[in-house]
Amino acid sequence: MPTPFQQPANPLTANAFTGVLGGPSFAVGSQPCVGVQIADVTLSSAQILALLSTPVTIIPAPGVTGWTIVPLMAIIRLIGGGAAYTDVGGAVSFNSGSASWALAANTIFLTTVSPNRAIQKFPFPNVLDTAANPPTDDNAALTISKITNNFAAGTGTCHITVYYVIDASL
Repeated sequence: MPTPFQQPANPLTANAFTGVLGGPSFAVGSQPCVGVQIADVTLSSAQILALLSTPVTIIPAPGVTGWTIVPLMAIIRLIGGGAAYTDVGGAVSFNSGSASWALAANTIFLTTVSPNRAIQKFPFPNVLDTAANPPTDDNAALTISKITNNFAAGTGTCHITVYYVIDASL
């Protein structure tokens, strides 16, 4: 029986799609994925405790100028350890360039101990990056970090799934 959160043997990423299947090629170079993509990352307790000083990459940069990650929804699952995390403030947030999406509260990290787990669904709200040429989220990775103050203590792991598309930022 598969274990929880097991990745499929051959996931489809389609990161280098060019043209239309069965039709003429309409562009040269990398194109966005056809449809929604999924990123799946598990954070260790050490990574959770260091989110301020060491952001964790959830989705790597598209690798081509002119493309941006558009996150649609995240599912955050905290699998409790022996002690709930303690916090002195500062939101956990997802970031891409200067675009930032903060959780309303860090409660998912603060209330869960073994054998429990907690699940938070996070639809990405409307956000504006900093205008530039190119914009700051152009060819930028999506990371998770803490805005201020690392968590002070606690144990557990955090499994994060993000649904997203890659879109032209031109």
